[in-house]
Amino acid sequence: MTILRSSTRRQPLQVVVVGGGAAAVIAALHLFQRATPAAPVDVHLVERSPGVGPGLAYRTDHPRHTVNNFAERLSAVDGDPGHLIRWCAARGMDLGARSFPTRKVYGQYLTSVLDEVAVPDGSSLRRVRDQAIDLHRTEEGWQTVLASGSAIPADKVVLALGNPPAHPQPHLQQELGDRFVADPWTADWRPALAGVRRVLLLGTGLTMLDLAVELEHLLPRGELVAASRRGRLPAAHVVEPTDGSDWRDAVDGVRGFANQLWAGLEPEDQSRFASTYAHGWDLHRHRMSPAMSHHLTRLRDNGTLVVRTVPEVSPGEFDLVLNCTGPRPVPTRGWNPLVDAMLERGLVRPHRLGLGVDLVQPGHPVADDEEVLTDLFWLGSARKGLEWEVAAIPDLRAQAVALAGVVATAAEAAADERTRVLR
Repeated sequence: MTILRSSTRRQPLQVVVVGGGAAAVIAALHLFQRATPAAPVDVHLVERSPGVGPGLAYRTDHPRHTVNNFAERLSAVDGDPGHLIRWCAARGMDLGARSFPTRKVYGQYLTSVLDEVAVPDGSSLRRVRDQAIDLHRTEEGWQTVLASGSAIPADKVVLALGNPPAHPQPHLQQELGDRFVADPWTADWRPALAGVRRVLLLGTGLTMLDLAVELEHLLPRGELVAASRRGRLPAAHVVEPTDGSDWRDAVDGVRGFANQLWAGLEPEDQSRFASTYAHGWDLHRHRMSPAMSHHLTRLRDNGTLVVRTVPEVSPGEFDLVLNCTGPRPVPTRGWNPLVDAMLERGLVRPHRLGLGVDLVQPGHPVADDEEVLTDLFWLGSARKGLEWEVAAIPDLRAQAVALAGVVATAAEAAADERTRVLR
């Protein structure tokens, strides 16, 4: 456990942040930005991995794996779009506002953000290398139970668990055995490539693109086939500004108000959008970098990569099948012990559309008995349904700002109450 503390006479509000990726780092940063010596916070960041910052999304070190948004949109600091660019410049990297850094660089940036966070007098940051496996409510608040057997008391708990693994494919797992890789981001499938020639990438989204450019190097004579229900690929960004003349400008204009628009829809219209229009929106909204677009075009032009629909392929004919179908919903059993425990206790339930967790603003879960658990907060993909755009860095910033405001208000109220009692 690493502890960074400033001295004070105030009793800080205890906040446990579960997770160690982008959402957790950005949340911690904004919690400290709002904390004051008069209303301090202790942040306990619980993450089982040795490093904090990159998470699963930015842990890759492949040079062709780039972020999927402009550098000027990826600052961890709300209101400071140049923060990432200045960080890179200080390390000898010339990063333009509309450039696309590698995910490795962005992961290093997130680590640095947490390492260099300004902790106000009286507040503290504690890094706990462990895994949260349960939550128990107490008279004072919550106990975050850890796999090591210890527990951390908390006034507020922030759940920043990231994305679950891809949708399971039990029929393929049974049919193909070791030739099927259920989660390419966590499974150690690369040593098994000896003798592999034909690879099926199940899915045609951004995960597929990442794996295709990596497999080109690992299997220089390999044949890659990507297949999905529709066989459609994500659109691409363009580097140069288009001055409002391109469809991307229209999408980005709507993107800025997407969550307000979503909140204004009737439930039946939300359901219709999710079932009918969401796929098309996501293809145009979540775009690949220009460099990735170049690699994709080259792979398809030279015949290395072929795109098909699922009915057009037979998985049994491939030497290896990689599951790139996208993450399952957060309130799904079996991927995270804390989620399993919360489902068992009725502390979390699926959103009515089955996309994320049933939440109310600013991210409080609704329990099975309809109680709103106002001391718990969800960040990231769990919010799908409460909002539509939830997992990109600008979304995480907005969530962190809202969270920090709520926590700051609670810390100030707690400080006022202690002062009143002392009087």
